[in-house]
Amino acid sequence: MGFMIEEALRYARAQGLLHRGMHVLVACSGGPDSLALLDILLRLRGRLRLALTVAHFEHGIRGASSEGDASFVAAFCKERGVPCFIGHGDVPSAARAQGKSLELAARELRYAFFWQTMARVGADVLATAHHADDQAETVLMRILRGTGLDGLSAMKPREGKKIRPLLFARRAEILAYCGARGLEPRHDATNDFPDCTRNVLRLKVLPYLQQSCNPEVARALCQLAELARADCDYLEQQLDAIWPYLTREEEGQRKIVLASLRRQHPAMQRRALRRLYREAAGSGRDLSFIHVEELRQLAISERPTGKVLALSGGYRACFSYDRLFLRQSSEEVSETPADLAVRPEIPGVTEAGSLVIEAEFCRERPVPAGPGAFYLDADVLARGPLVFRYRRPGDFIELPAGRKKLKDVLIDDKVPREERSRLLLLANGQEILWIAGRRRTSHYPVNDRTKRILYFQIKEKRHTND
Repeated sequence: MGFMIEEALRYARAQGLLHRGMHVLVACSGGPDSLALLDILLRLRGRLRLALTVAHFEHGIRGASSEGDASFVAAFCKERGVPCFIGHGDVPSAARAQGKSLELAARELRYAFFWQTMARVGADVLATAHHADDQAETVLMRILRGTGLDGLSAMKPREGKKIRPLLFARRAEILAYCGARGLEPRHDATNDFPDCTRNVLRLKVLPYLQQSCNPEVARALCQLAELARADCDYLEQQLDAIWPYLTREEEGQRKIVLASLRRQHPAMQRRALRRLYREAAGSGRDLSFIHVEELRQLAISERPTGKVLALSGGYRACFSYDRLFLRQSSEEVSETPADLAVRPEIPGVTEAGSLVIEAEFCRERPVPAGPGAFYLDADVLARGPLVFRYRRPGDFIELPAGRKKLKDVLIDDKVPREERSRLLLLANGQEILWIAGRRRTSHYPVNDRTKRILYFQIKEKRHTND
């Protein structure tokens, strides 16, 4: 079976899976696919100077048969001088406790063991024995469940530190290789019953399609996956190019600029929204088509500001003027902070909210110091006590164009709703004299008749653990 060895080497080089001197952790169940993979890698070990370690996870599903698989893999490795790590788990109990299917619970426990073993031995990659027929089943399963272009890509030859060196090979070719090499793999009887979606497709649907529609249906599905993967790679490159234009890093958070998003093709809009979610929730998480479309329709609507959309994984999409960002429910911030009423020390230094503000009297107009400074005629003090506080119903501010409700000013200035209640205000009754760091009243101007100037300046922000 020299052909299989050379084809495996060609495929590994073409896909960048194996490199000289690499340490490979091989996932081996003892079945024909994983046993063939291990044998092929053993035959390539000298040529590529590979270091090989084997990991086997015993699920506790098939009793003595599962234990026999573990013993078989351990003996196979011992005969060939390959380090082998055996993990054990109670998948049925885990599935019941977590309300998951046996298949999903087994996968999660199995891969948790693989990644732990990989870290323990310092391996570079994890090699699994997925092959072309597995790929065809995966593509068909995703089509039936409903998927997009990314889902059609199905399994990739390499995903992070996981590689699939046999993805090019058909199941029949692998069985023929095992026979030619005299390998006697274990048989997993759970694969013989159509009791889960993948087994139904393998045992009933694909054979029917092969006999009735297309003898090469598996090859056609694999070709579809390869074409979809190439298209996805191209679209991701295009998204990479426009990502800095589409997004901004603000307040330690990635936000999508809605005006830029609206100018994109719907396909790119959907891809951008999915990427924003994956960056927040983790690369293994994704949004359903329904969530993506609902989110996209909100994003391209005329007035999404203030709207919130619940997403999977405990995340919420928040719209604030021309920005879209994600927030976890646990990060919910109250829009009504504790009440605040602090009389400023004049002259002196006052701590108010998260700001430290210095006040002093001047006889000459201060040199402008940007939005962090504010001055007015000190005669304002004759009108009543000044107070630093948060906003209240009925607040207003006098502007050159006339009196205006504070609420309307904040809307005009596009202050995000979640920030409005936390803006520090210098007030005289319901009249707002200064929105600290933003706006000032047009009342009490400094002019030639001014005898004394009251000057406020933000000195620093207080750092709290609140």
